[in-house]
Parts: sequence; structure tokens; C-alpha cells
Amino acid sequence: MKTIAVLTTAFLFASPLWAEAVPGKAAPSFEVTDAAGKTQKLADYKGKWVVLEWFNKDCPFVKKQYGSNNMQKLQKAYTEKGVVWLTVNSSAKGKQG
Repeated sequence: MKTIAVLTTAFLFASPLWAEAVPGKAAPSFEVTDAAGKTQKLADYKGKWVVLEWFNKDCPFVKKQYGSNNMQKLQKAYTEKGVVWLTVNSSAKGKQG
């Protein structure tokens, strides 16, 4: 019985992780601290198009896209159109992913 209670609790808390992005629906709210120490809240960008890019300097796909200047071109093109581009750096040792 104890095992069932633990598993039920684990699934209950993990269920938001299974949330699927749906075009036209609001994204789940979150906030993080940026490299400058400022808190960034997704809610601050309400009503704007936002790109969330996960960046890992050791990822072969990231290396290819940045090495070809493809990502920089995309960032420039879309931010010039008013799109907010937020890059999440997941390169910290032990924090990759």
C-alpha cells in the first residue's frame, strides 16, 4: 500500500512534465535567473512571440548550427521582426540536457 501511495504521488507531481505545447494555448509560466542575475519571467512576454532555445556548447547539433552561422542568422532575422529569443544555456557541468 505504501508503494502505491508513493507511486501515485510521484505521478501526480510529474504529470505537468507531460504537458504538451499546443499552438494557440498559453505556455506554462516559469521564471529563471539570467546570466546578468536578472529574473526573467515568461509572463513578462505575454502577447509576444517567444522562441526558447536550449543551448549546449558540447552538443554536435548546436556546434553544427552555430558553426554554419545558421542560428545567428535566424536569431537576427526573427528578433528584427519583434520575436523575443531566449537562449537557455544547459552547458553547465552536470546540468546538461
